[in-house]
Amino acid sequence: FEIKRGIATGANEFFIVDLERAGKYNLPAKFLTPILPSPRYLNSDEVLAGVNGEPLLKRRLFLIDCDLPEEQVARHYPTLWRYLQLGVEQGVHNGYLCRHRNPWYAQDMRAPSPFLCTYMGRTTNGHTDSPFRFILNHSLAVAPNVYLNIYPNRLLASSLAERPEWKRTVWRALQTVPVEELTGEGRVYGGGLYKLEPKELGNLPISEIVDWNELLSAIPHQEALF
Repeated sequence: FEIKRGIATGANEFFIVDLERAGKYNLPAKFLTPILPSPRYLNSDEVLAGVNGEPLLKRRLFLIDCDLPEEQVARHYPTLWRYLQLGVEQGVHNGYLCRHRNPWYAQDMRAPSPFLCTYMGRTTNGHTDSPFRFILNHSLAVAPNVYLNIYPNRLLASSLAERPEWKRTVWRALQTVPVEELTGEGRVYGGGLYKLEPKELGNLPISEIVDWNELLSAIPHQEALF
């Protein structure tokens, strides 16, 4: 797997909008990317999708995602331009992440990931429950930086494309990683808050949980040889 942190917007309250806010400012749909809410708003560890790939969630959120130069936005997308000017008035453009981006409102490139892991959490039930949740994402929603994206590498992605039902097998395997291994790789802060960085998650062994020979058997022969 390749593991990457989710998108850090620099100002979630400005760049992440719900349907009501998007409608209020008449934001162009082409610059609105579905994005998952915080884990506390996920009632299930499986995110289902609609016919167009939208996440079937009660709380539907969108990331304002535009990398066009300011003059093009002002000329061709006046409603988006007016919204961005609100950000300037509020000082959003001077935030640490925003002032290091060009343009300041451009977002990191992150593809939707079929597997996600929450970035932080606390143990419950006398430390028997994992502080981290593994999510199976069927949708085309991207993830904010409270999640870690778990992207299958090219060979595994090819296999899962041939046999999509095996995504559930991988997800179940991730869910069975022992709590002590997860907490052992991560770090703990005051109050029992555990955090897990991408490299730390990447250190976890799941080779004994999944029959990788079976999963990879779906790869076309010439690709497997490569």
